[in-house]
Amino acid sequence: MGKVVEFSRALGPHAPKPLWRHVLGEVLRRERLDQERILTEVAAAAGVSPQYLSEIERGRKEPSSEILGSVADALGLELFDVVRRVGERLGARRDEDRREAERRERLLVEASLAFRADSALQHPLDLTGADAAGTMARGGATVAAPSDAFLLAA
Repeated sequence: MGKVVEFSRALGPHAPKPLWRHVLGEVLRRERLDQERILTEVAAAAGVSPQYLSEIERGRKEPSSEILGSVADALGLELFDVVRRVGERLGARRDEDRREAERRERLLVEASLAFRADSALQHPLDLTGADAAGTMARGGATVAAPSDAFLLAA
């Protein structure tokens, strides 16, 4: 059998989409840390409890627009800047998911092109760098990925 390499489970058509509140929390926490400020300082400036701000940053709470505006102000940002950053991150993740799906599709096409029905011996498919494993035998080939297996028959 060929080399087996794990697919990232975070990507692909069946991966859960990131939630707005998770990405929002990442953006707010990254900005606070980049400013080298502590949670209690930003929470006090925003007029919220440190516990609530922590929950927002961890993606456990979705703040109202008023609270989000206060936190943005406390960080010296405009609300628009926060929303733009969240949108950019969500867009980047969507693009990563699309590229991963295209890569998997190319893998299957390459594996099917490599298949030869008259192959008498079972031998590994050359999927170097393809993050999957496969074998060929007379009459069929199998390509396996962690969550998918495909039988390519002649």
